[in-house]
Amino acid sequence: MKLTTYTLRMLTLLPVAALIAGCSVGGFETVSSSEPRPDWCGPNEAVIGFADGSGGNSWKRTNFAELQDELAKCSSVTDFITTDAQGDTQKAIADIKSLGAQGVDGMLVFPDAGQAILPALRYEYKAGVAVVPYRISPGGSEGSEYTTFVAADFGAIGRLYAEWLVKSLPNGEGNVLFLGGPPANSQDLAEYEGMQEVLVDHPGIKLIGDQPFTVTNWTPAETQQATSTMLSRFPQIDAVMTDFAATSIMTAFQQAGRPLPLIASADSNGLSCQYAQLKDANPGFELFTVTSQTYMVRLAVQHVVAEATGGIAPESKVDVPVAFEDSISAEPSAPICNPALPEDALLSSTLDPQRIGEVLQ
Repeated sequence: MKLTTYTLRMLTLLPVAALIAGCSVGGFETVSSSEPRPDWCGPNEAVIGFADGSGGNSWKRTNFAELQDELAKCSSVTDFITTDAQGDTQKAIADIKSLGAQGVDGMLVFPDAGQAILPALRYEYKAGVAVVPYRISPGGSEGSEYTTFVAADFGAIGRLYAEWLVKSLPNGEGNVLFLGGPPANSQDLAEYEGMQEVLVDHPGIKLIGDQPFTVTNWTPAETQQATSTMLSRFPQIDAVMTDFAATSIMTAFQQAGRPLPLIASADSNGLSCQYAQLKDANPGFELFTVTSQTYMVRLAVQHVVAEATGGIAPESKVDVPVAFEDSISAEPSAPICNPALPEDALLSSTLDPQRIGEVLQ
């Protein structure tokens, strides 16, 4: 099998279990101080904090394990303190201030609450803490409200989805439904713009439903309800694009007695397993997934640790998602089903399957 961009990325993120353990930090062992340090791990000792705006789902749990794996590569990290606001904006603000009060040198932040936490980030940054939000933008700008923002290229996801539909829909034509998360969320708006860059040259593909996307708030129940509503409105839906909960789309189609469409989504073990189960009875059903990017926290870790320990920060501040599964071309892979893992397992993680299973227990 040829080395894809994704495979090459995995080879750069080999686990550190074989290295000699150093001190115990926040529930994991760092490498020994006698081991060579990565460039981003400087010589100065540092305490690192992580403020999660809303943890607990499978993406966040896998993301957290990858965060710990990356931190463990740096022997200069002497302590690791975590908080979880559980979706409460006021607690998210208080958590950031709490980490600052506990003396962290660097702070990773998953800003689920968006711009509401910007004043707290600014305060800690002005107080001398290396502050690195990632994936969801809190607004503001680098160098005045926080140190660095590590972004995901959501526009690339939209382009990947659209390019696959152009190749996969018969004659490059069809009605396509785009299901997104909360209203006006930046991820889906960027994906929509990426789609339009491709679809502008393919007028036979029509985006149907609410524009720019049909709201689901990224929950399985709302995804199923929104799909059912659209099925009642449109007699023909040839393809569906969604960030999460794609199995709920399939349930809605089955309940409506409609043939399963082409689906483009982020990867999910349950989605791939259901593809294997349902493909024979639904010959028009095809599946394309992109990497879920749980691993992008590793780039954010490298930035915050470099700033806090005097290391060399990576040049890149953007993680670009890539294709993961394609049921038609099997490039870079056909759909992957691991029946030993939960349905919500994300196999595009850089963690090995055994570790993914442990994380999701």
